[in-house]
Amino acid sequence: MTILNHKNFRSFVKAEYQKLQRPTGQARRRGVEKVVGMPGSGGSLEAVEELLKEGIYNEEEACSNITEAVLELTSFLYSAGAEHQIWRRWSSLTAFGMFLTAEIHQAAQYAVLGGEWEFLKVLPAKPLTSQEVSERVLWTLVISQADPNLPNTETDSEDDAWLHLAKSIPAQDHRNTEAALKTIADFWMEELEGEWINFHLGSYPDFHTPACAVAALARHYGFTPISITPEQYSFLEAGLAISEPSPMFPNIFSLPESSKVSAV
Repeated sequence: MTILNHKNFRSFVKAEYQKLQRPTGQARRRGVEKVVGMPGSGGSLEAVEELLKEGIYNEEEACSNITEAVLELTSFLYSAGAEHQIWRRWSSLTAFGMFLTAEIHQAAQYAVLGGEWEFLKVLPAKPLTSQEVSERVLWTLVISQADPNLPNTETDSEDDAWLHLAKSIPAQDHRNTEAALKTIADFWMEELEGEWINFHLGSYPDFHTPACAVAALARHYGFTPISITPEQYSFLEAGLAISEPSPMFPNIFSLPESSKVSAV
């Protein structure tokens, strides 16, 4: 077991990248087959290490750049049809990098997608300043604490669906959870005007992180889709797909004692 820190994170990412092969499965996003090689961590790692040695980057800046490359690679692997266990492992690495750069709320979303359920339990309970209903609901579900300032209803259909999820997911009210997830998927598929199904080189992730993260939380609480359409499932697949890798926390990474501030 290795303590999670900047140096160990970079070393582990490098080792994982060296074992990685381009996916051969069915692509999940159109146009990804046109990409030569794999974007993300390979050259970025070497460049960041050089800038770190030269004193241009400090440890946190290096970690931030590596994390960005890891997120890009996570998106590519998902889009290109990698097995869920593979791309989710890189989602977990994204979460660890974000944790090291104090992006706690973002780290939580990628930890959810990676299936790092034990890691979520030790995230610091950092106050959320965002007023976005989706972000507030996600955080309440991650830390298992109700937000007394959340409204009961919203006139906006998507925000209202998120408010339903805040109650239906922990209550395992799967019928209302499914209705809310369908509303959220339909809203964003229309909002994105069909672009959600296309791969966008240099713009990532090519899945809607909050929507897929809340779908993963619902699945973790026992939700199984019944009436979701194939298109809705494709939009939410990054969260709804069942297969998860073995968690890296605490099996591979542990946290220093000073970081173990429980969020629950």
